[in-house]
Amino acid sequence: MARNILLINPNVTEAITNLMAVEARLSAREGTEIHAATAAFGAQYIENRGEAAIAGHAVLDVLAEKPDGYDAAIVAAFGDPGLFAAKEMMGFPVVGISEAAFLTAHALGRRYAIVCLTQRLGVWYRECAEGYSLAGRLVGVHPLAVPPGDITNARAETGRLMVALCHKAVAQDGAEVVIMGGGPIAGLAREVSHEIPVPVLDGVSCAVRLAETLIDLAPGKATMGSFARPAGKPTKGLSPALADYIERRE
Repeated sequence: MARNILLINPNVTEAITNLMAVEARLSAREGTEIHAATAAFGAQYIENRGEAAIAGHAVLDVLAEKPDGYDAAIVAAFGDPGLFAAKEMMGFPVVGISEAAFLTAHALGRRYAIVCLTQRLGVWYRECAEGYSLAGRLVGVHPLAVPPGDITNARAETGRLMVALCHKAVAQDGAEVVIMGGGPIAGLAREVSHEIPVPVLDGVSCAVRLAETLIDLAPGKATMGSFARPAGKPTKGLSPALADYIERRE
C-alpha cells in the first residue's frame, strides 16, 4: 500500500530535520514515502512554552502550504507543538512524536519514564503527558544535568549519558518502558536498545508506525466535535496559505 507522510520539524534547524527523516525512513514499512519539511521561522530547537507556541504557528504554515498528495503528517518535535490545531485543520491523520511514544509506552508496560536533554524540556514533557491524560503511568522524567553544547550533534555528544539515564529510570523508578525524548537524538534508541533491559522508544519511529496504521484504517475526517473544521472568518497578517485556510468556509 502506498503511503505519503509529511514529517514536519517545528524548529528551524535543517540538520535535525535530516536526522529525523533518516530515522523515519528506517522505521517505515514498505510502500511508505517520508517527505520532510522544516519550519520557516522560530527557534533553533524548542525547549519551553513560548518557543512551542511559535513552533505551532510554523507547523500550521507548513500544513497550509503543503496539503496535497499526503496521507498523514507528523509533528516531529517532542512536546508536539501545534498538534491539536493541526488535527483540526487537516482532513488526514496528524500525529505527534510524543503522543505516539506515550501511547506506545502504555501498550508495552504499566510504568514508563522519559529521559531528555535539558531541565526545561523535562518540565514541558511532563506537562505534555498530563495534557494527553497519559501521565498516570509516568513514573519519572530524567533530564541531563548539563545540556549538549551542540544540539545538532546531541546524539553523539550525549549518547552514553542518555543510556545511563535509562538505567537510572529502570533502577530508581521501576520503569518498564523508557522514552528517549527529543528530535535531536532520533535514532539513539534503536542504536542502544540492546543495552537497556526494558523497551526503549524513539518518538519518530513510534509516530511513523502510528501514522501508517491510521492511514490503513482510513478513519475519515470528523464533521462534528472539536476536531471538525470551524467556520471561516476574516484574518490579518497571516501567510497567504494559512489565511486562505482560515477564511474559507467550505
